[in-house]
Amino acid sequence: AGMAGHLAKKQLGKKGIFLTFIAISLIAAFILIFLPSGISLKKDMPVINTRVTTVNEYVVDLENVYLESALQSAGTKTTMALIKYMQGQNRFLGNFEDSFKEVLLQGTIGGQPIDSFIEPDIMAGNTYPEWLAKIKTTADNAFNINTNFNAIAANDIKVYQASPWILTVDANISFIVYSETASWNKTIIVRSGIGIQNFNDPYYLINTGGLHLSRINKSSVKFDEWNLNNFKDHLRHGTYVHFEESKAPNFIMRFT
Repeated sequence: AGMAGHLAKKQLGKKGIFLTFIAISLIAAFILIFLPSGISLKKDMPVINTRVTTVNEYVVDLENVYLESALQSAGTKTTMALIKYMQGQNRFLGNFEDSFKEVLLQGTIGGQPIDSFIEPDIMAGNTYPEWLAKIKTTADNAFNINTNFNAIAANDIKVYQASPWILTVDANISFIVYSETASWNKTIIVRSGIGIQNFNDPYYLINTGGLHLSRINKSSVKFDEWNLNNFKDHLRHGTYVHFEESKAPNFIMRFT
């Protein structure tokens, strides 16, 4: 009886070891099945780190270069289109800021495509949302990075003059950037400055019925260098000068 009991215990021991081996094998199989394809832990860590660094560098450039450059381009085209529109209609704008936002975001004025009033087309493919779509497509094709921008409302845009020679545009932009390894979710203020030199002066354009085009050209004469000869040159060449405490209308005011 003692020998039989000993043999029975030995059989159970072997059976337990066998069952433990099966359990370990099953766990290993589950790990292999459910481990994401293409990832082999330590071996792929340098690749993953490099990928995350690449996407992060793209996000930094997106914030500091791409969005600002796109806003500057769209803002410049918007200003050009508004001046051409005023020239064709021979009248001032009712509200510069509202018109600027509508053209910048939709390419329309009063609900109508502004390009239908001017020649050649200026805003086709050049609204700010269209520039953001170009950024999205380029990032996807070049880097396999997905970039999604939230819709931009008129309230997300501000246009003003903090400097006599610069038109400043602010855009409140929310976006998500993601790849197979990481994602970024951000809301930022994009600020772009548009130099007003070389634009036609809307004030002269309308007040002369389009007969006189005065291109804005900043005078090189410094404040303490004005004399009769410099003043004559100023009149002859039609240059522009800004004096502190001057009551002359700034660039935005010349649209209305």
